[in-house]
Amino acid sequence: MKRNNILKWQYALLAVLAVATLSSCTLFGLKKQTDFHRRTDDTVDAHINMTAWAYIKSRGLQSPVKADTPFALFQRVIIYSGIDTNEYIKPGRTFIFPNAASCKAVWAAFTTATNAVGKKWQDYPKTDLKNYLSYLIIDGQYSHYNLPIADVDMKTLAPAGTYTAVPPAFQIKNLATYPNATSVMRMKVLNSSPSNTSDYPLIINGTNTVITSDILATNGVIQVVSTAVSPAIVQ
Repeated sequence: MKRNNILKWQYALLAVLAVATLSSCTLFGLKKQTDFHRRTDDTVDAHINMTAWAYIKSRGLQSPVKADTPFALFQRVIIYSGIDTNEYIKPGRTFIFPNAASCKAVWAAFTTATNAVGKKWQDYPKTDLKNYLSYLIIDGQYSHYNLPIADVDMKTLAPAGTYTAVPPAFQIKNLATYPNATSVMRMKVLNSSPSNTSDYPLIINGTNTVITSDILATNGVIQVVSTAVSPAIVQ
């Protein structure tokens, strides 16, 4: 009986000490945990506050860091092809930006007039490259905000009929089998997380995954890819 009373007093003392400790400012030198109120304005802002063309230059040849900039090769092909750079300033567009890996993949995927693999942009006719760059510009703004999980055909700046057959140069794999007479691009939101590496990525023409999506320029939306985008449309 006496032992039970002692145990009761010990439990009561421990309870008092616990309350006193938890109500104090520190516990063994550590600060008392307080409630965390998450700010609603601390998410990453996708607005870059510049045009798509200015964004290319800021991470291309005009970048303070000259080597291995994401869009240096992209800017070089733009300059070589002779495409009007004002196309990257006009509003209401979606821009597919190939990074360095994507530009190098173009050399491996598309052959030259001699049916060889290109090693530099000068191995390809300027007209073909200009048409290809035009294909990577979409009329209208498309992103996770308005794309469904089903393919949407989008009008590009490439002239209709450009990709109805394999041209003499800049040959594109599967283009003869899957012609794209209207030069459209297909895009959708993938309703899954492939290999747990990305959540609901954008998919271009059924094969290309956008690696950096929904960059908001002042004149449209930028989607960055790391593979060569083929204009071939698989039915």
